[in-house]
Amino acid sequence: MRKFIILMTLLISNQTFSQKTLFDTLTVNSKTKIIGRYPQYDKNKSFEKYNFIIEDSTSIVEFIKTLKLGDEVKNSLEDPCFKLTVVKNYDEIGSWTINPNLKSAMTHDGHTYKFDLNQISKLNETHPFKYSFEIKSFSSKSEYGKYLAQQKNNPNFLFDYSPQFRYEGSFEIEFKKSEKFPHPKGISEYLKPYIEKIANEDEYSLGYIVNEKNMKNREQYTMTISGSKKLFTELKLKNLKNENWQPIVEEGYFFYKK
Repeated sequence: MRKFIILMTLLISNQTFSQKTLFDTLTVNSKTKIIGRYPQYDKNKSFEKYNFIIEDSTSIVEFIKTLKLGDEVKNSLEDPCFKLTVVKNYDEIGSWTINPNLKSAMTHDGHTYKFDLNQISKLNETHPFKYSFEIKSFSSKSEYGKYLAQQKNNPNFLFDYSPQFRYEGSFEIEFKKSEKFPHPKGISEYLKPYIEKIANEDEYSLGYIVNEKNMKNREQYTMTISGSKKLFTELKLKNLKNENWQPIVEEGYFFYKK
């Protein structure tokens, strides 16, 4: 068996099951897996009977060659659904949605096609698959990176959904309700020019959260700003105070084969 098997330029058409392929192009190597599973949020494991995993490169290639789609249909999404996932080097590089009862599949480009469920319904018998997942909180990229490296030493580890870490943290500014600051929208418009002297538009978020403080005290508006520690430190507003800096804590999802 060659270590690397390359699938390129499979026929693309949406006329019949024998023409349209679910995976248009895919490079397969020894680190590639194809997984069929119920989504982790489905506590009832509705379609667990269809779960499967294919890890052998030759079997993956054969599976891709034979898996076909039918005519394109109106977009629809079954909830819960069934997921087809391609994993390579511990990364989920592609995910497709199967609607078992609707007999359709939604591809990664957002198009939906008829789908013959018999193509995957028996794979659990030959390639059975059960999995578990954990949700873990992280306060920094380095903390997440160390934990991920540890998981890669676990032979049962499959892939993860990593936290985004878009912002370092968040802080608050309290505004007394007045003619100058009559509502959160007006406050946001006031704040933006000051913030954007320090941070680009895509480097922060600004909003009014309906929390306990804002609910109880209607004579003020406490605005929440997410961004960098630099923004918290350097944003200076007359007669206003930056308060309650909180480092962002984000969650990662880690998936394991049982």
